[in-house]
Amino acid sequence: MLKEVRKTIEKYAMLARGDHLLVAVSGGPDSVALLRALVLMSAEYQLRLTAAHLNHGLRGAEAGREEDFVRRLSEGMGLDCLFKTVDIRMLRKGRGQSLEEIGREERYQFLKEAALTCGAGKIATGHHRDDQAETVLINLLRGSGPEGLKGIAPVSENRIIRPLLRVGRGEILEFLKGEGLAYMTDSSNLSPVFLRNRIRNDLIPELTKNYNPRIAAGLSQTAEIIRREDDYLQDVVRQIIARWGLVPGTGELLLPLTEFLGLHEALQGRIIKYLLEAFTPSGRGVGYRHIDAVLGLCRNVQRRRASLDLPYLIGVEKQEDTLRIGKESSRTRRGAARKTPPAGFSYTLDVPGKLYLPETGATIRCEFVEKPDFQEMLELPDTAFMDYERIVPPLTVRNVRPGDRMALLGMGGTKKIKSYFSDRKIPLCRRGEIPLLVDARSVVWIAGERICERVKVTAETKTVLKAEMTTS
Repeated sequence: MLKEVRKTIEKYAMLARGDHLLVAVSGGPDSVALLRALVLMSAEYQLRLTAAHLNHGLRGAEAGREEDFVRRLSEGMGLDCLFKTVDIRMLRKGRGQSLEEIGREERYQFLKEAALTCGAGKIATGHHRDDQAETVLINLLRGSGPEGLKGIAPVSENRIIRPLLRVGRGEILEFLKGEGLAYMTDSSNLSPVFLRNRIRNDLIPELTKNYNPRIAAGLSQTAEIIRREDDYLQDVVRQIIARWGLVPGTGELLLPLTEFLGLHEALQGRIIKYLLEAFTPSGRGVGYRHIDAVLGLCRNVQRRRASLDLPYLIGVEKQEDTLRIGKESSRTRRGAARKTPPAGFSYTLDVPGKLYLPETGATIRCEFVEKPDFQEMLELPDTAFMDYERIVPPLTVRNVRPGDRMALLGMGGTKKIKSYFSDRKIPLCRRGEIPLLVDARSVVWIAGERICERVKVTAETKTVLKAEMTTS
């Protein structure tokens, strides 16, 4: 294993002699093996090591035991360790993100702050080859492009390094056994409600047994090939944009349509994605449908002038032989009345996951949560809590269709959604904008309104699915 780690470090120039390295240690086998490997190589690279551990405050006593374990492990190796505890559930309020998303953000924020505190120039995390394979499969199932299929980067932000990325879980466990090192096991990694766990515990073993005994290595190799080609194409995109004199994310951008349409369509899509993402708060949130809509606008020779409204108040307008991309004022966006209701839309929703609806500007998010009390459900009227075991997959988000019915919570029998809208005095022009969450049997949630009696949370409920809608 150490031989493979050295190869990875050298191939990606992860370390220089004399580096001060902050090592993220959760207490699991991956991070324990990473810490031990770096200790064994510290003399060779003249490294200074500091450990760091974040307690997410999600698993009570179990998380406390992990923190104590990391403290003892660090002390036993003669290393300082920085600790922090956060309350992920409290931080989630008002942020419209899943616990997983907030946990990841808080983890990297903590690591960067800890590195600054101790003076470390680089941060090492324990991602390994099996993590890479899982990530590629998750993104493949979600329909991702090259950006998702290139998986986890060996080096990101020029300082976050992943020395174990070419080492498998089996090799890590064998290494720990040989070194006589204990580790902690996160019980949430066994829960089948999370997609990554099902891929790790069910899909990959099935593929390994019946299709390819080296599936993890194969997927990791695929990610590396895609990453190289994606990096090259991104460089080409940046060169083209610079040639046009555009500065992404600033002011109003004017693209020369004739030259743009003369490029290969792969470059066209990348250019639009790059420019749109520069206007978003986190550089993310632009999906295939948004890019496809802009490309359709560019290629429509029948319309010399046309426009699109996209998330984050991004406006796109075709003007003769020019494509204009820029920010609209919130006043303009609020004042623009929709003249016609949106066309029918329907999208599959991953659970847990989130889905942006370009037709309405709404985002639907679903995540698994602990069973809420009655008061919490009352305080969150735009949020639905449902018994996941009573839902019949797959889940779809769409707008109303003729004949849609639902057994409204607290009412006997079923009611037509059309009649519900009429009773609620919802204008006809708005009814097609309201998302419906639908399983294989019926509508289970009128977003922001009511849930189905069939999926209500009861005393017997074991798995709670939380769904919420936010608008940009």
